[in-house]
Amino acid sequence: MSDCTVRAMNREIHGKGPAKVIKVIGLVLLGLMGVTALAIIFGIFVKFLWNALLPDIFGLPEIGYWQAVGMVVLAHIFFGAHNGPPHFERSAKKKIALPAEKVEKYSLSREMERDYSEFWREEGREAFKSWMHRENGVESEES
Repeated sequence: MSDCTVRAMNREIHGKGPAKVIKVIGLVLLGLMGVTALAIIFGIFVKFLWNALLPDIFGLPEIGYWQAVGMVVLAHIFFGAHNGPPHFERSAKKKIALPAEKVEKYSLSREMERDYSEFWREEGREAFKSWMHRENGVESEES
């Protein structure tokens, strides 16, 4: 077998076939141990905080360790930062520089904003009401 390099995530793994497999398995096990340790720490932390604060403040029951771990997992599902591909996060931080002509072309002036507000007051609401009636057969509340 020849000596070659394999790239796994952000690491380069050098060596022959069996050595690379053992290194990859070791990295996976190390990652699993890290995740397990964090789950244990966060579970204990959430259980401690919940039982120290919420029963006295809101009269809620105390929780056990596994309930606290479940709350950590649920919070990660609801509020975790893994809602889209990571390239969107990086690209959102980039600033796009537009030439002055395009900036003027695409930005609304105060006068245009006033014109839009007047249009909405005079015609927009009525147009929306008629669209709602036509599309859904729904009368608006003001009609």
